[in-house]
Amino acid sequence: MNLLAQKILSLLLSLIMVPSVFSVSDKPLIGPKKFDVTVDAKTTELCEIVRENSYLDIVNTVTNLKDVSAPVKLLNKALPFDCSAFSEIMYKLRDKCYEDDKITLGKAFYLIGAYFRGFESCDIKLSPCGDGTYEFLMYVTYSDGETDVLHSGAYYNPETGLFYGKDEKGMFDIGYNFDINDMVIYATLNCWMRDFGFCFEYDILSYITPLYYYHTRRFKFYYEGKEWMIQAWKGMYVAANGAEIGVYNRLPSPGTFYNCVSDEDMLNMSFSLYHGDELLFTREKQKSWWTNGFQLSKELYSANELTLKFTIEMKDKKMLKAFCKAVDLNLHRDVTYKADGLTVSLEW
Repeated sequence: MNLLAQKILSLLLSLIMVPSVFSVSDKPLIGPKKFDVTVDAKTTELCEIVRENSYLDIVNTVTNLKDVSAPVKLLNKALPFDCSAFSEIMYKLRDKCYEDDKITLGKAFYLIGAYFRGFESCDIKLSPCGDGTYEFLMYVTYSDGETDVLHSGAYYNPETGLFYGKDEKGMFDIGYNFDINDMVIYATLNCWMRDFGFCFEYDILSYITPLYYYHTRRFKFYYEGKEWMIQAWKGMYVAANGAEIGVYNRLPSPGTFYNCVSDEDMLNMSFSLYHGDELLFTREKQKSWWTNGFQLSKELYSANELTLKFTIEMKDKKMLKAFCKAVDLNLHRDVTYKADGLTVSLEW
């Protein structure tokens, strides 16, 4: 996972979680409520399911946002700054990004432009798409009285309980989908984090934050001219119990950085995460470079309270032997395994 993205996501989740945990009424914790946000009944119903099963009270948070347009209004009064002209520049950059299929970046330019126009109100609604699914739309009113509809890129399928984004970009283009039935957030196969590889330093910086308490194991071996690393994680991720299995490789080189494997080097993987004898959730077998899941819950466990059972299917007997040797040589010696054909079943 890209470290910068991980930190930004963690910060956003923590900002959502804190007022949700400590708010005791519909009044904001600091200052008066100024920004007018409404949420439709269907969205409220879904958010209530999340609230009942986790620390996240999304409706309470978004409907108690302070007036985010205050700095812009002050800027308009204090300095000869043409906010409307600046917004138009942002919209042109947005349109150019959309033409180049850079949708996420285009939405970022849109939000910057919209912010400088000055938000007055926002109505969040689930709009039917005509195929049984819904999209989250935001009906925005600006300070000048103009209105706009923001397509979030987040969809909901009531049959599967899945919140998702199209084109493997995840809901809201953040690289993650959400299964409300199991309360599990997971990354899409070709999420943008795949471009950033992984290194030891990412974990070190995560450890020094108060948002994570996970353990990790790295299994390094040499196979077919490349240095490989299969890494496992389990523990507490902000407001979730989670686990990850990542597959990385590189040409022989010094340092701790590895690339996320290409499509041809992806492996079939699956896992189940347990608290004692209680199965928390399962990620079914899939061919991937990074299989993961983060289950929102009011019961959060430390890494040493969790057991991760996972399977990995190797390419051939040579790879199987190299990987098993790496497990045998692991410093912690706390991972057990057995091989059946080319599939290794591990317990940690």
